[in-house]
Amino acid sequence: MKKMIKNSVVGAALLVTLSLAQAQAPKAAVDISMDGIFTALTSSNDLQYTVDTLIAHGANLRTVVSIAAAAGIPQNKVEDLQVCVNEISADVKVLSATCLRPRSVQTAYVAGMNDPLNYLPATAAGKR
Repeated sequence: MKKMIKNSVVGAALLVTLSLAQAQAPKAAVDISMDGIFTALTSSNDLQYTVDTLIAHGANLRTVVSIAAAAGIPQNKVEDLQVCVNEISADVKVLSATCLRPRSVQTAYVAGMNDPLNYLPATAAGKR
């Protein structure tokens, strides 16, 4: 009986130590450079989640849409995305969302399609 209690206490201590170590581990930073956005968008399985993560870490809304266009992501997939930033106002009571209008999404998409070398990393665009 004492051995079982001892094993339970040791197991609980290990679980607590493991959870504390995991909580203190630094979270991976999101790369919002052109290379990082391109890589995230082209390797994404869930485009909405990827865009939300990029925007939450400070990526420019229009740049994300333009890079998506230059990367060859279909326009209908990009237009279906909710491209917004949630901001808390100064009085901390109002939560507002700054969203790109559908027309702005189309304009950013066309910019990426018309000038892909501005929105693709050098490795994807090839030599200039």
